[in-house]
Amino acid sequence: MSVILTLATLSQIMTPVPLAAQPVSQMTVAAVVRSTDTKELLQQGLQLYQAEKFADSVKVFTQASQAFQAVEDGLNQALALSYLSLAQQQLGELANAEKAIDNSLALLHNKNGSKEYLSIRAQALNTIGQLQLAQGKPDQALKSWEEATVIYKQIGDEAGTTGSQINQAQALQALGFYRRANNTLDAVEQSTNKQSDSVIKATRLLNLGNTLRVVGNLGKSQQVLLKSLIIAQKQQSKQKVAEIQLSLGNTAQALANNETEEDKNKGYIQKSLNYYRQAATTSEKPLTQLESQLNELRFLRIRVDKLLDQQRKIQFQLAAADKNILSEQEKKDLSEQEKTISQERQNNLSDISQRLLPQIQSQIATIPPSRSSINARINFAQSLIKLKQKNNTSNISWREIAEIVKVSANQAQQLQDNRTYSYALGTLGNLYEQTQQWSEAQNLTEQAMKLAERIFASDIAYRWRWQLGRILKARGNNEEAKASYKQAINYLKSLRNDLAVVNRDVQFSFRDEVEPVYREYVSFLLEGNSSEENIRAATEVIDSLQVAELDNFFRRACVDAKTVQVDEIDKKNNTVFIYPLILPDRLAVITSLPNGAKRRYTFDFPKDESGNFITSDKMEQTIEELSQKLLNRNSGEFLPDLRNLYNWLVQKTLDSNLKKDTNIVFVLDGALRNIPMAALYDGKQFLIEKEYNLALTPGLQLLPTITPLTAERLKRRVVVAGLSELPKEFEQKYPGRFNDLPYVTKEVSQIASEVKIPARQELLNSKFTRIALTDAVKSSNAPVVHLATHGQFSSQADNTFILTWNGEVNVNELKSVLRTRETNQQEAVDLLVLSACQTAKGDNRATLGIAGVAIQSGARSTLATLWSVADDTTATLMTEFYDNLVNKKMPKAEALRQAQVNLLKNYRHPYFWAPYILIGNWQ
Repeated sequence: MSVILTLATLSQIMTPVPLAAQPVSQMTVAAVVRSTDTKELLQQGLQLYQAEKFADSVKVFTQASQAFQAVEDGLNQALALSYLSLAQQQLGELANAEKAIDNSLALLHNKNGSKEYLSIRAQALNTIGQLQLAQGKPDQALKSWEEATVIYKQIGDEAGTTGSQINQAQALQALGFYRRANNTLDAVEQSTNKQSDSVIKATRLLNLGNTLRVVGNLGKSQQVLLKSLIIAQKQQSKQKVAEIQLSLGNTAQALANNETEEDKNKGYIQKSLNYYRQAATTSEKPLTQLESQLNELRFLRIRVDKLLDQQRKIQFQLAAADKNILSEQEKKDLSEQEKTISQERQNNLSDISQRLLPQIQSQIATIPPSRSSINARINFAQSLIKLKQKNNTSNISWREIAEIVKVSANQAQQLQDNRTYSYALGTLGNLYEQTQQWSEAQNLTEQAMKLAERIFASDIAYRWRWQLGRILKARGNNEEAKASYKQAINYLKSLRNDLAVVNRDVQFSFRDEVEPVYREYVSFLLEGNSSEENIRAATEVIDSLQVAELDNFFRRACVDAKTVQVDEIDKKNNTVFIYPLILPDRLAVITSLPNGAKRRYTFDFPKDESGNFITSDKMEQTIEELSQKLLNRNSGEFLPDLRNLYNWLVQKTLDSNLKKDTNIVFVLDGALRNIPMAALYDGKQFLIEKEYNLALTPGLQLLPTITPLTAERLKRRVVVAGLSELPKEFEQKYPGRFNDLPYVTKEVSQIASEVKIPARQELLNSKFTRIALTDAVKSSNAPVVHLATHGQFSSQADNTFILTWNGEVNVNELKSVLRTRETNQQEAVDLLVLSACQTAKGDNRATLGIAGVAIQSGARSTLATLWSVADDTTATLMTEFYDNLVNKKMPKAEALRQAQVNLLKNYRHPYFWAPYILIGNWQ
């Protein structure tokens, strides 16, 4: 979470200081301290806190609290205890912090009093709210901050009001109330805009812009930060300008990470780099200069890695050029593209080695010890380790990197900062892991792990458990290694809320820092002749990974995961579950059969033109290329790849004498989500032709109750909405992206009349608004909601939406649209149909958005499309699907399969019939 802490001493209001991963704690207190000595103690504690010497500040605040108690000054004792709690929170001593703030509030039990009293009480409420959020209690934190806001407004404290409202927005976001969070931040912006321009106003807008970035509103974050920058420049505050430029760089970087369009992506990349460089030049504080340079280094390092991946993909395409039947011009274009990427990568590496590294080394040597400076050193060391891993840079040796980390460890130890000390020791252990000095690596990692676990810092303890698992495996201690991996995943499960809303400023990367823990553990469990116990454990880990991916997608733990016994589902529903997983060195497939048997198959990746096995990255790329081949209606070059997937994923399972009406449910992984399983090919038939009913689920922990859609429920009203034409303003907002859908009118009328659904509510074109849809769903208790409209699925929740006449309904807003009747004890939507949506271009994980929509809508089943198909074809398929469902009373998966098979008779190419997928309840 974004952190802004404002401490007010007896004589001044301190400037807000950004501190990573904490909420805003506004302390605008003018306390009158009776004892001069105690006053100095409190002032000293504040200075130590600001210098990030938290252990020392704990000692001083404790002394101050005792001194105030001795003179029976309960008000200032409460203030000292509130400060003490904050310092203890910084050290990870949450139990002590809770005791301190409880004692503080006990001294402030009256809800009325003088302005001074109320100000200190509001501060204490902010402090306990910060603790409650750290403890994973956002609902309690929200109540504390709401009460603090009321008090600040009562005493006319604008700074306190702004800070506590920003805190409320972060708690609301953690609870999943996105619209309320945004409304709260809008109110903060409006009240701040009314103030006259000043450095304080620029600071408040900076805080607001940072929070908007955290809650995912990147465009608004950029807008507010630019407004803040203009004010700071007018006030000629160079340091504030630099801080804002640093934040603008972070927001531009987040925008670049989200943007799939190449030109826009490059624009954001350049903006981010420019802001970082400007901040480093403008800042008057060495630490801000260093933070800007380190952010630029990390961004460039990640950019270099991405360019290397792009370069390898093109090289892979060129190596397989004959197979892909590329024209000479296409080969030439690819070669030119590869040269351009290679040149950009070399330029970036040269910039890093010749400019950035010397600047950072010079700067880092002059900064005095503090938590921020120690973390900066560790950040620098980690970037250097990554550079050496992938790019073999020789500018700095392993020994020099080790010295940087050792200095960090010594400084953290001197400051008695166990959290930072653990971070330094673990990083040093990672360095020794890279150089295969296993004994030293294990010793340091175990020390780091014990420190982290002692202070209940699960967010870093999981890293050291994971690291220890890798080291133990390398040393041949397999059972201990498995236990360490298992504990790492247990920590990750306990951290669901924290990881989902983690501050993007700290560059948290799910793919780098969480996903590999799960994949490596599954790979480990499936080595050799795996026992049934290990196979069962592997399926549970895969399910947990699916949940973690969706948590990361939504940036909060909004997924209601539950333990499900797959054997019971298998037997009751004649169902096979197939789990394919792309591991670092092979493809693993786990099947769970109706008789309860668990089977595991592994397949080596294909070989490249040189006869070497391809990597998991290249395997993903091969699958991604297959998804693109399926879009070419004039070619059949996809068939060999579909046959390979058939052999890997289902052939051995189908050899198990399955009944023809068996349900096959896939729990797909990575790029495999982009491939319609219906199109798997055995050389003669597609899988859809084999009379097995197919469905997908994001994982058993996310599976809804498996019950059929009864005839009684189908007699109720069905909500059908669509856009056959688009408002003119959409042409400007979405240039070239979305066209009119003339057959939607036919689709809507056929569903309503030919299928003879007894009652319906139609919302076509201008009648199809967000409010109208919400009202229709809420009032009708309809089991089926059919939306024939454009939409986009993306790996980013911000870019996943459906279109209504008056704009987008974001995936995070679907809950308020489609789940409104849950509060009235009405049944959930049984079937949500999205008949004209498509995955985002250039986004190889875009199908994650389909799962996101399915989960957030609350529908038991979701019928969606992997790509946009001609709307006349869709109208035909949808009409037959409903005929099968309503009139022939088929289960949903069978109704869809029969409709697809009939469409296949007229259109043999999978492009026309394959993209329709059913997620969730297949009955």
